[in-house]
Amino acid sequence: METINPLTLILILTGLIFYVAGLIQAKYPPKKINHFYGYRTSTSMRSQEIWDFSQQYSADKIQRLGGLIILLGAIAFFINVQQLWAVWIGIALVTLLPVLLIIQIEKELKRRFPKD
Repeated sequence: METINPLTLILILTGLIFYVAGLIQAKYPPKKINHFYGYRTSTSMRSQEIWDFSQQYSADKIQRLGGLIILLGAIAFFINVQQLWAVWIGIALVTLLPVLLIIQIEKELKRRFPKD
């Protein structure tokens, strides 16, 4: 019996986690600025207006990223990669993609809410 490609497993599980986290954040966004729950950066915590926008915007982006990662995992199912390489590629993707997500969200926050 053949085992599932580790890249597929890593990406689909991570994608599901991101998607569900985005759903939870969209359905139950934090109402007030806090250091425990929600999208928390120095930019998002500058004001209540920025906070409210960043929670909605990041929840949407996190869900979209989760969907993208799941899609990549489905594509990876059909790719034959050595297991060791598959693990490292999976780790690289699930590290790099969230970093790019944060950069994208921060750019949007700075565009919409320039510092006074």
